[in-house]
Amino acid sequence: MKNAMKSLCFTLMFFTSLLSFAQQRTISGTIKSGDGEPLPGATVVVKGTTNGTISNFDGNYQIQVGQGDTLLVTFIGFKEVSAVVGSESIYDFILIEDTEQLEEVVVTGYAVEKKSDITGAISIVKTEELDMVSTPNVISKLQGRVPGLTLTSSGVPGGNDTQISIRGLTSVFGGTGPLWVIDGVQTTSPAGLNPNDIGSIQVLKDAASAGIYGTEAARGVIIVTTKQAESGKAKITLDSRVTLNTVRDNFSVLGSQEWLDVRYIAQGNVPVTAGNITYTPGTPLPEFLDSDNNLRVSNTDWINVILKNSISTTTDFGYSNGSERYKVFMGLGYSKDDGVIEHTYYERTNFRLNSSVNFFNNRLTIGENLTVSNFQEVKGNSMEDALLQNPLIPVYGEDGTWGGPVGAGLQDKWNPLAILYINRNNVQKTWRTFGNIYADLTIVEGLKFSTKLNFDNNRFKFNEQTEAFNQNGSILGNLVYLSGGEEVARYSRNRNNMDTYIFTNLLTYGRELGVHSLNAFVGHEVYRKDQDNSYYRVQVPYGTEVDFENIEAYDILADNSNLDAYGIGADSRRESVFAKASYDFKDKYYLSASIRRDGSSRFGRNNRYAIFPTASIGWTISNENFLLNSEIVNNLKLRASWGANGNADILEYAQYSIYQQAIENSNYDLNGGGSGEIDLGVSPNQVGNPDLKWEQSYQTNVGVDASLFNNRISLVLDLYEKKTSDLLLQVIQPSVLGEAGKTLFFNAGDMTNKGIDVVLGYRSSPQKAFTFGADLTFSAYENEVTDLSSSDNFILEGVSYTGVGHPIGSYFGYIADGLFRTPEEVAVHAVQPGKALGNIRYRDLNGDGVINQDDRTIIGNPHPDFIYGINLYAGYRSWEFNVFFDGRQGNDMYNAQREMLDFTYFGFNHGRNTLDAWAVDNANSLIPGLSTSDVNDQKRASTYFVEDGSYFRLKSVNIGYNFSTKTDSFFKKLGLDAGKFYVQAENLMTITSFTGFDYEVPGLSRTGIGIAGMGVYPHTKTYSFGLNLQF
Repeated sequence: MKNAMKSLCFTLMFFTSLLSFAQQRTISGTIKSGDGEPLPGATVVVKGTTNGTISNFDGNYQIQVGQGDTLLVTFIGFKEVSAVVGSESIYDFILIEDTEQLEEVVVTGYAVEKKSDITGAISIVKTEELDMVSTPNVISKLQGRVPGLTLTSSGVPGGNDTQISIRGLTSVFGGTGPLWVIDGVQTTSPAGLNPNDIGSIQVLKDAASAGIYGTEAARGVIIVTTKQAESGKAKITLDSRVTLNTVRDNFSVLGSQEWLDVRYIAQGNVPVTAGNITYTPGTPLPEFLDSDNNLRVSNTDWINVILKNSISTTTDFGYSNGSERYKVFMGLGYSKDDGVIEHTYYERTNFRLNSSVNFFNNRLTIGENLTVSNFQEVKGNSMEDALLQNPLIPVYGEDGTWGGPVGAGLQDKWNPLAILYINRNNVQKTWRTFGNIYADLTIVEGLKFSTKLNFDNNRFKFNEQTEAFNQNGSILGNLVYLSGGEEVARYSRNRNNMDTYIFTNLLTYGRELGVHSLNAFVGHEVYRKDQDNSYYRVQVPYGTEVDFENIEAYDILADNSNLDAYGIGADSRRESVFAKASYDFKDKYYLSASIRRDGSSRFGRNNRYAIFPTASIGWTISNENFLLNSEIVNNLKLRASWGANGNADILEYAQYSIYQQAIENSNYDLNGGGSGEIDLGVSPNQVGNPDLKWEQSYQTNVGVDASLFNNRISLVLDLYEKKTSDLLLQVIQPSVLGEAGKTLFFNAGDMTNKGIDVVLGYRSSPQKAFTFGADLTFSAYENEVTDLSSSDNFILEGVSYTGVGHPIGSYFGYIADGLFRTPEEVAVHAVQPGKALGNIRYRDLNGDGVINQDDRTIIGNPHPDFIYGINLYAGYRSWEFNVFFDGRQGNDMYNAQREMLDFTYFGFNHGRNTLDAWAVDNANSLIPGLSTSDVNDQKRASTYFVEDGSYFRLKSVNIGYNFSTKTDSFFKKLGLDAGKFYVQAENLMTITSFTGFDYEVPGLSRTGIGIAGMGVYPHTKTYSFGLNLQF
């Protein structure tokens, strides 16, 4: 009976399955847009299953279904449609554009606005473009993507020396970088922020957009909103990238034989002494440099010794889940950037938790955004030592010790690799925790109260523990011999704790009455920053293992040149009230205004408060009846704005007179005996100014937004003028006020920036299988200091000149008028000490017959004529391709590397230009003749060192493949929903006439812009493979 029952059940199951199979059938159809164009790549899926397909080039599709199944059809930019399968075999679909999806919403100051309503100058960064660059530094990822943004950096791992300005420099002694607002946290640095956590970035460039941030907004504002969960099923993501880093630029100096030949000529054909070598051309070299036969004569490429290829990795996990009641996003990230210089690296670990809960039918939302970041780095750089170290010296001696100079003629540079090795444990560690907790309460429809407590806690820790090393039998580095013969070592500890809290309360009102729309808010904000910095340097017997956490227990070192134990607690406070209102009539006419009043503890008691108003208008011409149904113009909007911003980025206690008590300069022998104990007093360090106030920037902006030819062509154009007054200056006080060399801050100066920002784009029809497009960003500005009430009406620091009528940071010096090539030229030239054949001839500008300081002038402008970026992209079905170019044009650079490498005044290594130096038989050379004596003072600042810094670069190339388990069953078996594989390369090609080692150098202030020194950390050329997976 049981066997019969089993047979019956099996039979029923068999026929049921046959019946079910018989009900499955193939249906087909065409998917088109509302204007009748086919939509290739549209997704068709059976609801509740993973059975799906995509439409082909003509919009056609086929799929196996059963009667009663529900088909879901989706396509980016269009509303989803569905249909229940009946007895028909053909199901055609027409998709309608989703205007809500296309109406982009952006985060601005304290509010969220539709992009179409914005009347200010705001650049929106596409977050997918951030993935085109492999650096873990978010600032570097913005390069070339935002018009009006200027960026400088070296190639240091992690990119933490990157500097940025928006629409040019606006301050002389104040800060230059923009205000960053990360989930409401106001900061001057995004250090520790994981780029993969970013949901959106908006750059506020004009006063009307940024003015709501008052005293912090003169330099522009960058608003970052991190990722939030969406309602729907739980989602797990994995993003991972592996990058090979290679040195981008060529660093080349002389080899051993070349150095000997150049030195021989420079010494006037006198034999060259180098250690155990006495060289004249044709003389064979000995086997060893030293008499102990330890240092074998070599041809060491010291640059190649300290540089390497390296591997960097980035891995990020994400989890998100959400419903109508709650949302949770959690991320965990790790990034390791090994430097291309030995024993340097950057490492970062991130944790992010963003969550929110709704109560009382969504009338109350309570949430938080939290980022915890730990990053550490070893900053080592012996590039200058490697460029100058003599190639005759080997890396290691025969006895295994480090190789270094020995005897005469080799100078005194330490082994460049040894310098990096003994620095390898000097790890700088930072913990940063920032975010907020908030509550949003809807009081009545349209009226909402929001309260938010933002926090930013930083803990910096640096134990300086440089080691000693054995070079040719001598112990160098961290070993000091005291007068009594005692051997000691010196260590230091640096701790810097900084806590920032911002408490913001906001009342927001929004109402639509027919064709009228009004949005407004008023707010109150309290800002508090507390800092605690301590520094100790101690001296201990050599070989002592130092307990850095109890460093106070050791002998604190203090002498006449070092202040080796100190503490600073620089705190600041700010209180603000602000308001903004925006009005829209018929989606055509827009009016917006804001006002903010700030009070800051950083400024004098007589100028502690200031008011910053802004206003803007807009007109969407395309919504007028005469353009409403235009086949050419889809969107056309005119914008204009004006406003005032401030800059409060100066020292916290700049307003006060400061006195210090220090052994090295606050002592006096009151008894006059010349021996015994001295009396310790106080000495002035800074002269106070109770009238000190913030810099004021007034900016006018006129812009146009346009979309043409069915949104194929887009244009955003802005013209602006920014005038900054009350520039913050700092001067050295005369000795009649007490101790000479003490500083005073005061307001005295004006500056103007005028410029243009352009974004021009083209995209093909999204309805084709093959899509392509291009974006061009272009910006240009002119900077001019219009007033500077200092004693000399200018500020000169090295070669950098800031003075009235010229751009900030201009180059100042002599005009190098070629070389003296004939005795007649030497004879008729003005009085110039050291003039001779083959030496630089300097121009007598004032015609007084003497070359002196009065003949100096502006010799270069480091600000570019324009900056640009070109983004080309294409896609075919699941494949995507992207090429990005960027460049700058018309900027001068000061090649300070040539000061050491073009001249042979020292016995270090020399640059390759010396192989083409002037000589009687090489009279047309542009390189001065070789000599060991600088009688002509040829290292003085002059146009000899000024070069064109323009460049055009292939910044990145990306190829990616996107997949979905709806169409790829193979990935479904792996448990995946969607994903992407990609390869990318960066800095593959550069065109530039700059002859220095690197056309990108750090520096973006009055003290130096575009000055290429010897200690540059090389930029990299990179090759990456990455994947993004979604489960």
